[in-house]
Parts: sequence; structure tokens; C-alpha cells
Amino acid sequence: MIVLFISFIQTVNAAQRHPDPDGCFSCHALEGLDYIDKNGVLRSASIDKQHYYSALHGSVPCKDCHRRIRDYPHKVENGEVDCANSCHVEEPSEGEPYTHKAVVKEYKDSVHGNGWYKGLTGGNRFREAKEAPVASCRFCHANELYIREAELPKFKEAFDHLDSECGSCHQGEIWLGQFGGHILRRFIGSRWNKNDHNKMCNGCHADHERMAKVEQKNEKTGEKEKTGPRFILASDSYATTLHGRLLETNVMQGASCIDCHAPKRFRHGVLRDEKNDASTHTDNLAETCAQSGCHAYATHPLNHRFVKTDLHDIDMIPVNNSIVPRDQSRLESGWVKALIALSPIIVILGGGSLLWWLFGGKKKSVTFSILGGDAFQEKMIGRKPKSKVKKKVHQKKKPIATLTRKEAEDE
Repeated sequence: MIVLFISFIQTVNAAQRHPDPDGCFSCHALEGLDYIDKNGVLRSASIDKQHYYSALHGSVPCKDCHRRIRDYPHKVENGEVDCANSCHVEEPSEGEPYTHKAVVKEYKDSVHGNGWYKGLTGGNRFREAKEAPVASCRFCHANELYIREAELPKFKEAFDHLDSECGSCHQGEIWLGQFGGHILRRFIGSRWNKNDHNKMCNGCHADHERMAKVEQKNEKTGEKEKTGPRFILASDSYATTLHGRLLETNVMQGASCIDCHAPKRFRHGVLRDEKNDASTHTDNLAETCAQSGCHAYATHPLNHRFVKTDLHDIDMIPVNNSIVPRDQSRLESGWVKALIALSPIIVILGGGSLLWWLFGGKKKSVTFSILGGDAFQEKMIGRKPKSKVKKKVHQKKKPIATLTRKEAEDE
């Protein structure tokens, strides 16, 4: 009886979500609110209420994000969103209003800090994509449907116990809406594999035209400069490494982009290599490579050259790539330096081969190596080596009278 009573109380207390205290759905829940904006783009102001309640922000009142909207009708620009604003939703562990301020601060200090995190509206998506080559909040955090089709098997496997366990207390569409809206979406997102992370990074970094627009601050002069081929082709060079090839074949032992660039912090804190706190800074590379499950021996002093291996070496890119430079900068390449060091040997061996081809005489017979050639002929192709045949021919013949029977038969 006690269990049934608790179950009843839990069901009754599962209050329905009320994220719309200002009555926004009085209009926006209507179908057919389509219009063409000033840029000639067909847009819709209709909101699927059920979809919204099942979304990640389904418990957040509209005006927690759209704070400049005061009355109706309102201007489109008044719907701007600032992701650093606090919400009326309480953070469960501390009971304080939830906020993304800490995440936004980390984002602003990162290499992506010039991206958009405020002033976001439905009408400026195209302008953002055109004018802001750096990733913004909504570029990575897309407002997708509840669960992507590709994620459904993962979801079903992880939550096959819902009816037998959770459902004994938590029942009804109200609780399922609350549970499904936030927790399940975060569950799916936290189980992205490394290829999912790389796909998100490549959404920008594999776009050469987009990367060519990025400007970086020169630490010495303080001025902004266009990025070079090494930065533009970072995704291509990574794909040629062992890490990239392992993940391409779904072997998860390879390191993804954020495994190296953001291993111990929120995924928003990617820093430039030159920053002392960057996980890819020269002084921190050994610790980054030695993180759990990776190269545990990387911190040993004898491996200091190993950890400095350039995973974005532009020399790994085919020379027929139009972005790869063909100037004097290529002389700094380690491959070129090695080629210069070996050039005397190459000249000697190449010149010797050429002289032999011109003046050495061409023999139709097959030439075998001095070391092991006889054994190869005897064991592999079953014939007597010429050297033994010639030796036998030149041997002094014994008098017939002294020949054994076998030797006489051979004669």
C-alpha cells in the first residue's frame, strides 16, 4: 500500500510544464504564421508546442531568453537572444538560477571567442554564416528534433529499463515530457563518439573558403592577420595522420580533435598553441599525449621529440592542392632538409646506375645476387647455379682408371 501511495503522490505532483507565463503561445502556437522577410526568405513564426516542450529548453520561459520583448506586436530585433543570461530554471545541485555565464566566459577566452553568442535571432542566421567565420553557439548547438534517427538505437539500448524501473513511480505524459525534454537530450549528446565530435569540428575546418576568411591576432605585433595554408588545411593534414585514419575506420583508439585541443575542460575552451594554458602548447604536449588511454610513455624525457610531432604538417598534403604554397617557405620542410642531406648518396647511386646502363653491357641472362643467389636457385627454382656448373667444367678430369663408378657415369 505504501508503494502504491508513493507512486500516486509522485504522479499527482508531476506538475505540467508552464514555460509560457507571458502567453507567447497564444499566437505562436497557431499554424500558418508564414511570411517573407526583407531578405526575401520564407520564414515561419509558428512553433510546434509539443516539440518545444520536448526540447532542451522546454522548461525555460520564453522571455528568459527573449528579454527585450515587452508588448505585442513586437519588432523582430527585440527577439535577440544572449546565451549568457540566467534562467528562471533552478540548477538542481545548488538550487540557484541556471546560467551559461561560465561557459560563455570560457568561450570568449577561446580561439572561437569572436563568434556570436548574443544578438541571435531567427532572421540573422544567414548574415551570421556570411559575416562570422568563427563558430557561434548555435552553429554547434543546433536546434534539432528530439532525437536524431541515427541515435535511436543508442537511446533504446540505454533506456530499455524505463518501463520496468522508472515507470513504477514516474508515470504519465507529464513526467515523460519533463524527463525527455532535458535529460534524454543531454544523455544522447554526452554519448557522441569521436567521429561525431570531428564531424562538428569539420563543419567549419573542412571548409577551405570559410577558413581563409579567419583572422588571427599576431602575438608580437598585436595586429590581425589572415590565416596561412597550415591553418586552412588543418582538417586535411589531420586526416592523413594515424589518428585520423583510425577514426575513419571506426577504430576509437585514435585521438579526435577535442581529445588534443580540449582534453580537460569544457569543450568551449580551445586555445591557440601559443597560449601557455593551451593543451597543445609545447610545454604541455607531453601531458596531453599521456592522458588516460593514450601514450602513457609520452612524459619520459627520451620521448620529447615524439610529442612534438606535427599532426598538421602541411608536407603531408598532396602538392597538387591549390592552397599548398610553392615558394621558398617549403625549404624549411623537414622532408626537404632530409632530401638535401641524402642528395650526395642519391647522386652517387643514380650516377652509377646511369653509367652501368650506358656502358656496362646488357646481358640477356638473369643476374642473381652474390649473397644468397645460389641458395635461391637451388631451393626456389630447382636448378644448379651457374657458378657451380662453371666450377665443375674447369675441374681437372681424373684419369679414367681412377674414376669411381658414379664419377664415370657422370662423365
